[in-house]
Amino acid sequence: MIDTSISPASKAVLPLREHLSRQEIFDRYRRTKGAAERTHWQIIYLKNQGKTINDIINITGYREDWVRDIVLRYNREGPDAFVKDGDLPPEIKTEYLRKSSELNTARQAQQEMLAAKIPTHPKLEIDAFLKTATEVSGDYYDFFLSEEGVLTIAIGDATGHGTTAGMMVIATKALFKALAAESKLRTLVRRMSKTLKSLNLRNTYMHLALARYNEGVLRLIVAGMPPVLVYRTATQTVEDIVLKGMPLGSFTEFPYEELNIPLEPGDTVLFMSDGLLELLSPSGEMLQLNRIRKIFAEAGNRSPNEIITHLRKAGIAWRAERALNDDVTLLVLQRRQNQRTEKPAAIATESGTS
Repeated sequence: MIDTSISPASKAVLPLREHLSRQEIFDRYRRTKGAAERTHWQIIYLKNQGKTINDIINITGYREDWVRDIVLRYNREGPDAFVKDGDLPPEIKTEYLRKSSELNTARQAQQEMLAAKIPTHPKLEIDAFLKTATEVSGDYYDFFLSEEGVLTIAIGDATGHGTTAGMMVIATKALFKALAAESKLRTLVRRMSKTLKSLNLRNTYMHLALARYNEGVLRLIVAGMPPVLVYRTATQTVEDIVLKGMPLGSFTEFPYEELNIPLEPGDTVLFMSDGLLELLSPSGEMLQLNRIRKIFAEAGNRSPNEIITHLRKAGIAWRAERALNDDVTLLVLQRRQNQRTEKPAAIATESGTS
């Protein structure tokens, strides 16, 4: 077992030299593979986030002398020379491998639980894409198709990252599966919010958009998600649908707004998590809504699969292959003009980029 006893010195301020920007440190941390390099960059990443030596010890379980030595070596030797493969203590390497194995197991289990088969609908064509930034997803999408052909859609984004956000996502999926047949969207969202609040997941909330399609009309409630974009095929223009609402698990009786959106044949709806809006360029500039609106308009008359591909390529070009800061989820719904063959989509984690 790793000795995590903390000395008074661990509370002392140990500054981190600004060899790299916060984004560059995050990129290095995300791209590392080996145990030694990964643990070194994990410590530097946490220190860059403002954590004290005490905090890092509590988060990682690593020894104080080793944590301090890594930070001091980074300050002295810089980002390209401070990693020493030979000096990784055996107990830390064992702990790293154990944690990696547990995270991989949790990731695989979550993927299996979250995989959502895209339903076949005679009046709609649908496609979706999800790319995780960390081992466990904080984003989520799902579907419920009633026997009468009414389709209910959920797309969500839990606050934060890691296992707690992953737990919120799994709880949300379970609640949606159990309650999606509820006749009123406002009742559905309030019941979900009340249950999620009762779980007390350490100030973790679920931002969620719920939509229900029936006979040419999409009914929408948004709880803290980005604007929904609607491409009108008749005018080849994009409308922003902005609805206010607190994330689920925060307030149980929030008066959520509802909106009916008529969809003509060929009209297309884009749902997204904020990971797309917040994609960073090499200069640190966010992609933001105005650019996404233009990118969507360029491909709005194409199929949902082609629209998602177009958005993903634009995202790759914008961030220049840099690591994701947040999960990215896209869901596109289009009212059919003619019949196309449906293709199932799965959560993308190992391959594919936003």
